[in-house]
Amino acid sequence: MLYYISVILIACLLAAKLIAYVRHILRKRRYGCIEPPSLPLKDPLLGLDFFFQKMGALKSGDYLASNTALFKQFSSKTFKSRSFGTTTYHTIDPEVVKSYQSTFFKDFGIEPLRYHLAENLWGNGIVVADGQRWASARSFIRSSFDVVHTANIKRLDHHVQRFMELIPRDGTTVDLMPLFKRLILDTSSEFIFGQSLNALDDPDVAFMDAFELAQRGTGLRMLLGRLRFLHRDAKWYAACRTVTSFCELRVEEALERLERGQERRTERDRLRLVDEAAKLTTDRYALRSLILSVFSPAHDGAAVALSNVFFHLARHPRVFAKLRDEDIVLPTGGGPDGNSPLFFQKGDIIEADYRTMMRDPEFWGPDVEKFIPERWEKVRPGWEYLPFGGGPRQCPGTRLVFTECAFTTVRILREFAKLENRDEELEWKEQMRMTWQSKNGTLVGLVPA
Repeated sequence: MLYYISVILIACLLAAKLIAYVRHILRKRRYGCIEPPSLPLKDPLLGLDFFFQKMGALKSGDYLASNTALFKQFSSKTFKSRSFGTTTYHTIDPEVVKSYQSTFFKDFGIEPLRYHLAENLWGNGIVVADGQRWASARSFIRSSFDVVHTANIKRLDHHVQRFMELIPRDGTTVDLMPLFKRLILDTSSEFIFGQSLNALDDPDVAFMDAFELAQRGTGLRMLLGRLRFLHRDAKWYAACRTVTSFCELRVEEALERLERGQERRTERDRLRLVDEAAKLTTDRYALRSLILSVFSPAHDGAAVALSNVFFHLARHPRVFAKLRDEDIVLPTGGGPDGNSPLFFQKGDIIEADYRTMMRDPEFWGPDVEKFIPERWEKVRPGWEYLPFGGGPRQCPGTRLVFTECAFTTVRILREFAKLENRDEELEWKEQMRMTWQSKNGTLVGLVPA
């Protein structure tokens, strides 16, 4: 009897799979959808060769260049791969990116993909949430982020001045990247928590190292996806606990101020983002998750961008000299050809390779790999340039990062007449973080004006 029941159950499951497949085919035909080209794999079932290829490129520091090379195999700007039972569509097509990030935004989500990969650090914050929880957090951030940031903008000059004091005036080689990280850690912690971590005064801040490790490990887990269980680094778990414990203390302080009815302005006439968040909810876990979702990108975006800017400027003295002369404020599918409709099933993943898209010679020109900032005098990109994403999920910290990067860059340009590369490595190599930073830092020598 049990045997027959088992056979019937298996038959029903197979029938359900068949019906779903037939419906999928009929829908594709109805809308004229054509599958994009598939990445040729030696292991078409699990995609193990593709997985090990990506991990090898990550270890060698060639992950971004390796991704770019994949797209050169196809005439289409979109291709698909299959790994561990999941279909992923890889794209550098601005129209595809616009469709899923804006036009059909409500049909795509990130929570099933990110939540269990990043919960140790971000909890249930906006960067891992969908639906109403995401909408509520986004609404709060949009309404209060600029208010708090603008109110505290005068403090930026204080921290940048301290940063400038740490740069050698005798042309001695200095790695600017850790200095930039300490600078942005101070500015972001002040406007979010109301108190600076003073990393510029104390380079051995334990929180700084923990934050770096927590970010890097979380990024690796997101790359591993369903194979996150392979990442079992005890130091990463400890680093996440250090970061979350720090934020939990700031949450408790904010809730105490709220309970006492203390005015939101501090002795320095500043606003705290955490205080504004406490007015939205008193749920401690939700509060911690919310402010960490802002703190992480606010720190990473500006610090890594500034490091990369001066990495390239040190290798292009003409551009550095021109910037000093002008004293500029830096501005902040389907089918074999990619022109046919593309059908997605629930559970499929779409992955935009922003770096490759922002180096597409079809839009940017044949000299796309050359460092030519003057191209921005003529080029007016839309969805071809998305350093902060696009659509409803566009990073709310865009203005903050642009302001901090432009302000700091101009201060350095005004005070130093010459910037020299002091790194034997001429080409930029990446290192995993939540974004991609310079593997070798930013080793330069600066000569005062």
